[in-house]
Amino acid sequence: MNIVILTYDLPEANVVTHELLRQLGDEVKGIVCSTSMIGGKSDAEAIRQLGRQMGWRYGGGWLIHLWMAKLGALSLRLRGKTAGFGSLKALAREAGVPVVATARPHSEQVLAKIRSWAPDLIVSNYFNQVIRQPILEMPPRGTINMHPALLPRNRGLMPCFWAVANGDETTGATVHWVDEALDTGNILSQGTVPIEKGDSVISLSQKCSDCGAGLLLECIDMLRKGHVPGRQQDETQRSYYSWPTGGGIRRLYRRGHCYGSLVEMWRQVGRAQARLAKR
Repeated sequence: MNIVILTYDLPEANVVTHELLRQLGDEVKGIVCSTSMIGGKSDAEAIRQLGRQMGWRYGGGWLIHLWMAKLGALSLRLRGKTAGFGSLKALAREAGVPVVATARPHSEQVLAKIRSWAPDLIVSNYFNQVIRQPILEMPPRGTINMHPALLPRNRGLMPCFWAVANGDETTGATVHWVDEALDTGNILSQGTVPIEKGDSVISLSQKCSDCGAGLLLECIDMLRKGHVPGRQQDETQRSYYSWPTGGGIRRLYRRGHCYGSLVEMWRQVGRAQARLAKR
């Protein structure tokens, strides 16, 4: 089965991508990586918007985490070592899988590249842009997504943040069919992750990614055997969130949680590097 992955280059996403590449081997024909923090905005515009909305204390931590893999790769290169450090490019290079990096996944150039890979199934993993036609109609077996939350709760952006900020006792991961709305497709599989007292947004994201990677592999194996319709989401239980707000961030801190320390960020990226070294 030919598989194409849609993703974004950040540590928790790369842990999932690593598992897909390791387990699926030659079935993965290509990767499309979004290069936009916010669709339709330059990085400078996105940073200004997020800084205003989230505040520089929290937003700065998020940006440092986002760029940590790139800083780690630079550090290794300066020491004459292999610049893996869990980056998406390093993972794809080790697996021999081509990557298309783009801010416009629905451009004719990118669409042509995806068609050339002849996907039977498209797998979305932390992809931060809405997937629309004609991408959705390309794979005969459909498009699935891993969302790090227990849908229909916490649809939208940064669900691990909102789960902690809102005082949820559990969260998890969901694999679902992708339709033209956001996180609304039928559910194929879910796994539960408890939220512990010492969890940060980073540690919880890591646990949800580990859970989601296993669910994706199980669902892909299931779909090899035929179509699975999944079950409809219970719209009476739905909630949707966008980027963190000042009120949400204050609730996060009041509950004794945080985004994550620099040490925690470095350890997470180092964990991705250790996984890469085992390939």
